[in-house]
Amino acid sequence: MTERPFKHQPDDYLLYPFNRYQACRYGLDGTLTDVRSGEQRSIRQEILQFADRLAPFAHQLKATAALEAVVRQAKSPHSEAQQMRDFIANGGSLSGLVQKHCEIWAA
Repeated sequence: MTERPFKHQPDDYLLYPFNRYQACRYGLDGTLTDVRSGEQRSIRQEILQFADRLAPFAHQLKATAALEAVVRQAKSPHSEAQQMRDFIANGGSLSGLVQKHCEIWAA
């Protein structure tokens, strides 16, 4: 935003694969590990906290509606990651899942 209070070190990137896996596998319900403190919290919580910090900048940039859409999605109990796991667990195939998502994105 307007300041850079933290300078990353090369070892910080060791957490990147873990955080990325959590996001890909569990979506907003995944666990994010903070590289500075080692604290873990849900990706959903992290997004909501970050959105609070972004609000003044979103207002300045006339992007409040976009930020509000992100907040609505983060507050929603709907988890696309869980929906994909349920689709496969209910007998859906991987190719069927890909086709379903292609249709969603094409709409």
